[in-house]
Amino acid sequence: MTLSQREFRTAIGHFATGVAVIAAQVGDEVHAMTANAVSSLSLDPMLILFCPSKGARFAQFLPELTTFSINILREEQQALSNFFAGAWRDTQAPAFRFVRTAAGPRLEGALASLNCELLETLEGGDHLVVIGRVTATHIGTSPRQPLIFFKGQYRSMSLAEESPAPDLANVNDEPAHIFYMGTQR
Repeated sequence: MTLSQREFRTAIGHFATGVAVIAAQVGDEVHAMTANAVSSLSLDPMLILFCPSKGARFAQFLPELTTFSINILREEQQALSNFFAGAWRDTQAPAFRFVRTAAGPRLEGALASLNCELLETLEGGDHLVVIGRVTATHIGTSPRQPLIFFKGQYRSMSLAEESPAPDLANVNDEPAHIFYMGTQR
């Protein structure tokens, strides 16, 4: 059985993600791109990753980078997501500003921002896996909703119903759950 790229994209599209703008200072310019392939990697040390396409303009600057920021977008920032993804069709860019910090550029008004030192860039098929060590964080003013991407569309989420999730940060003694032929052992 052969699996098509469309089938893969449709299936993985059911995994809801946030949307972020990755920004980096290169010379006198700030270069930025939209990404939803962003993930925390480790708490100790604090590591995060993002995955740009090898064909993305941003990827050409990776050999020059020492720092970058991951700026998590608010629901109201869909225009910025489109702009930094290269999908903006208006003649005038949406309003935005990058704040220069000692740790690199940060997108003003983002839901949250993480400044990072570039640790490593790995091959990942037609994408790259960029790993950074988090050096600073900034949380925007509350209350705000995140910009969500699900099934190829921007979505909203409701905070009306909440249920606590377990804190897995310090779980070291959790036994493996093993299932054989439909039974748990």
